[in-house]
Amino acid sequence: MSEWLYQIRIKVTENISNDLRDMYQQNLSKNLKKIAEYHKMVLVCTYDAFEAYCVEAEQNGIDGYGLYHWTKATIEDPLKKAKHLKSFAFYLGEDQIYPKELASSVQNQLKKINNKELLEINLIDSNPANNPQPPKINL
Repeated sequence: MSEWLYQIRIKVTENISNDLRDMYQQNLSKNLKKIAEYHKMVLVCTYDAFEAYCVEAEQNGIDGYGLYHWTKATIEDPLKKAKHLKSFAFYLGEDQIYPKELASSVQNQLKKINNKELLEINLIDSNPANNPQPPKINL
């Protein structure tokens, strides 16, 4: 049996999202950044990651990017855009998933934050049975 890898995702208010994506001037943003830096991680906005994926695909040819059409439709949908702008993941360098010990440590530090603008803290594992799968690609 293989060991699954994990990711910490958070959801924040629009106010904090704007700050996290820009200046890190609010206390919550500063605290989240400190937690990320302590673990040698960065916070990545889900919408920004989706948008970067689409830009890369468009520059390199979308045929090599199986999720391009789904991702492009997601970022162009106003409701989905609003949702994903408030969603952030902790990345370890370029790695989106990492050992459970690291994810649990980040999660425990986040749980100590008492701020109503931190709406959700989620520990996600890489087990496909526990996660929605990418859409089927019709070739």
